[in-house]
Amino acid sequence: MRKLPLPAEYGVLCACEAGETEREQHAAAYAMLREMLRHRYGLDELPEILRTERGKPYFPAHPEIRFSISHCRGLAVCLLSDRECGVDAEGRRPLREKVAARVFTPEEQAALRRAADPDMLFTRLWTLKEAYVKAIGIGVSYPMQELCFSLAGDTVQSNRTDAAFFHFMPEGFAVSVCLLTA
Repeated sequence: MRKLPLPAEYGVLCACEAGETEREQHAAAYAMLREMLRHRYGLDELPEILRTERGKPYFPAHPEIRFSISHCRGLAVCLLSDRECGVDAEGRRPLREKVAARVFTPEEQAALRRAADPDMLFTRLWTLKEAYVKAIGIGVSYPMQELCFSLAGDTVQSNRTDAAFFHFMPEGFAVSVCLLTA
């Protein structure tokens, strides 16, 4: 488990290697969550996890602790915060034109056309949108074209004023974080 450089006022973000199968990835993510809760909050056991009607997980016995996890082939990430939060991790995904047309803004689509690596930019933009909808707790039913992102290195600019966004690329994965600020 390694810590990613999220500013401390937003919480803590860790990543670890995960397996090839969904089961291995899930196990790695929840083992990391348990370890982070033990280290940060002194909790020896993983608290009961319930889900809102839209599927956002939470700890009913610890409403002060917010969390989000994500995993993909080879990587699991976990975010702990005192704010509503979302994290998404993906390996490089091929650019899918129909998805981009449906989900990305005209500005984002133009950036994809200009990108030296459109597959990785597609993945990075996708994870940013996923992190936001996880943070607000409504999933991909959110009108994704209302979210607009631009990237300059690891710096994220967004049209959302109610959230802070961070982006990391450990070992070629795209990891995006959203923390609600309002």
